[in-house]
Amino acid sequence: MPYIKREKRVEVDLLVSQVLAAFKNVPDEEKDGRLNYFFTKVLKALYEPSYFNYERVMGLLTCIQHEFYRRWVAAYEESKKEIHGDI
Repeated sequence: MPYIKREKRVEVDLLVSQVLAAFKNVPDEEKDGRLNYFFTKVLKALYEPSYFNYERVMGLLTCIQHEFYRRWVAAYEESKKEIHGDI
């Protein structure tokens, strides 16, 4: 998890709130496409075109995926295993 100091989170959390407000009424079938577009625009704006930066972005996205799985998907799967039993 990208643990940043609490005082640094305030500015980022404000942006997150604004993004969440913009996506609040987006239908589920449009959410993935809009999120993909949003993140692609942000990443393209923040990283100059170069193999080094493309590699950094791909690593960043991979780390996000792994962290999301570790923190939320695995915990969800464990809770369902407790409810329904193991395989």
